[in-house]
Amino acid sequence: MKIKEIIKNIKGVFKLPVKKYYIGKQIYGTPYFAPMNFSSNIIRIKKVTKKSEKEISKLSNWAKTVKSNMYNLPMVSRSKFWVIKLFNNYYWIEIGWPIKCINYDLGWKDKFETPRFEWCPSFQIWFFNWQFCIYWNAPKIETNKCDDTYWEMVLWYLNYSDKDISKAKDTWKWNDYDTKESTWNDKYLDL
Repeated sequence: MKIKEIIKNIKGVFKLPVKKYYIGKQIYGTPYFAPMNFSSNIIRIKKVTKKSEKEISKLSNWAKTVKSNMYNLPMVSRSKFWVIKLFNNYYWIEIGWPIKCINYDLGWKDKFETPRFEWCPSFQIWFFNWQFCIYWNAPKIETNKCDDTYWEMVLWYLNYSDKDISKAKDTWKWNDYDTKESTWNDKYLDL
């Protein structure tokens, strides 16, 4: 769900999300990893080692791929890559774009008929080893420990209770594990 649409639908009902800015070295993912086809150096080269024939023979047929035949390959590769043999050594070569602009919607999923927050809406610009980000986080209240409750309340209001705030509060399914009280927090409301 796009941030403009969320703000339009919750204005006057919930406190609006707060913009946070970041500029600096790459530390934030999109939402977890670097963007697809992004490589901060355009070309990355890494020396890798091949597993022994004995180790390869233990693998099942479907697992005998380039990645499973090598040690110390990157765990995640989101750009085009090759493993080549040169002078009896193996090299992993990755090629990607050093500049990316990405706009991420609110990340969530439906699990057991309740919304589960995944990540905040954001806009990001990746430029070589640098990054500019705008994140829309939950408004800060004194008991706010994380964004989950705020965004799940917003999602519950928008998608599970026909945009009726009293119905949303009455049908809210989450309870605190220890106290067994509802986790609905009226401090997020802007009524």
